Amino acid sequence: MAVPRFGFLKIEAFSCLVMMVAGIAGLLVALTGSSDWILSLLWKQWPAAHIRLVWLALQSIAVIAGGLGAWHSRSFTLAVVGVVSSLIVWTAVGRIAWLPGLLMSLLICFRFRSFSIFLPCWRCQGPPPPGAWRS
Repeated sequence: MAVPRFGFLKIEAFSCLVMMVAGIAGLLVALTGSSDWILSLLWKQWPAAHIRLVWLALQSIAVIAGGLGAWHSRSFTLAVVGVVSSLIVWTAVGRIAWLPGLLMSLLICFRFRSFSIFLPCWRCQGPPPPGAWRS
């Protein structure tokens, strides 16, 4: 039986969408310059990093790319980059995308075989047996 793609389950599709929405919200926060408000609102005792607009925009674009990469198992590399960038909680974008990134990382850890990079390769002669084999 073939392994279904990531996003086949409703919780996985939901986590991809929430990750993309969090990335878009982080991009809007970075572009409007209201990152100080987010840093003071959430986790007051947590240390905060005041980072330039370029880095916040790049972090939010990486979070969006992570949601897109995980959608229907498109790219494991993009999914991991998005998850790692969303778990950097010292920035305003990281504080917005922390929970969706944590959910996405847990789901990826439980179903990492849904990405084609982890599927076995068929190297023998003849057609591969039925199942999830990469060609």
